[in-house]
Amino acid sequence: MTQAMTTRIDPYKRASAGAKALSARIGVLRASPRQVAQHGTFDTIINWGNSERRFPNAEYINDPDAVTIASSKLLTARRFGESYISQPPYTTDRSCAEGWLTSGHAVLCRTVLRGSGGSGITLAVGTECGCAGCEEEDNGNNDSTAGRGDGCGDEHSGVCGRGRRRRGLVAAPLYTQYVKKADEYRVHVFDGEVIDVQQKRKRQEVPNEEVDYQIRNASSGWVFCRDGVECPESVRSTAIRAVSVLGLDFGAVDVGYNRHNSVESVYEVNTAPGLEGTTLDLYYEAIQKRLPYLSRGAYARRRAA
Repeated sequence: MTQAMTTRIDPYKRASAGAKALSARIGVLRASPRQVAQHGTFDTIINWGNSERRFPNAEYINDPDAVTIASSKLLTARRFGESYISQPPYTTDRSCAEGWLTSGHAVLCRTVLRGSGGSGITLAVGTECGCAGCEEEDNGNNDSTAGRGDGCGDEHSGVCGRGRRRRGLVAAPLYTQYVKKADEYRVHVFDGEVIDVQQKRKRQEVPNEEVDYQIRNASSGWVFCRDGVECPESVRSTAIRAVSVLGLDFGAVDVGYNRHNSVESVYEVNTAPGLEGTTLDLYYEAIQKRLPYLSRGAYARRRAA
C-alpha cells in the first residue's frame, strides 16, 4: 500500500454521528459521488451501514451486500438459522406466533425490519402479570437498586405485564419469541477479533417503574457501560461467528445472556454503531491496523489539522 491510495468513509446517511466522529478521529473524509465524478473512484471504502454500492471499483470494508443482510432483521435471522447461530426463535407466520402466546411465551412483533434502537417493536403478552416492579431475571449485578418488586419474576407469564403492555399480536412481517435474559452486551468485532465489549445497564436516576426490562434502549432507561464488565467467553465467540456468517468485516453485536442456563442469544449486528470515547479510539486503532498507510502523510496531517 502506498500513500497515494485514497480512502473514504461512506455512511448510510450524511448526518450519521458515528461516521462524523470516525471521520474526525482517523482523518478520512466522508465519500461524495461528486468527488468521484471529478477525481475518479477511491481505492478503499470504509462502509458505515450503507447498503448501496456507490463506488463499484473500490475495495470495501463491509461489503454493501453483507450490510443489506445485516440491516434486515428477517434476512439476518435466516442467515443465523442456516449457520446455527444462537438466536431467539422467529417466524413470519402469525398463527405460529399466536401459538407461542397460547403456550405462555411473550412475542416481539417486529413491524419494521430495518429499524434500530427498538423502533417498530411491539411486545405481545398472553397473560397479564399485574405486579409493579418485577423483572425477568435477577439484575442485581447490573444495578444495586434494581429490586424484584412484589416477587413475581414472570415465571407464570413469560414477562412482566406492568399494566402497560399490549396484550395481543399486531400485524408484522416478523415475530420473534421473547427470550429471558439477565444481561445484554454489545460486542464490537473487527477483522475477527473482539475490540470492545459494553453492557447495557439501568440508569440509576430512572425509577424502576419507568424501566423497560424487556426492550432495553436509551428511551427505556438503559445505557452502555464498560466499567467492571465481565462478558462470558461464549458471548464473545458467538459474536465473532455472527459477524463472520453475515460476511462482514466489522460489526457491533447485541447479545442477550441467560445466566441460569448459560445460554446466549444474538439479537442483531449493527453496521453503523454509535461511537464515542474509548469505543471510537478502539475503532481508530483497528482501522489503522487494517490500513496502516492512514497514519502517514496526508491522512495524518488532515487529522492533526
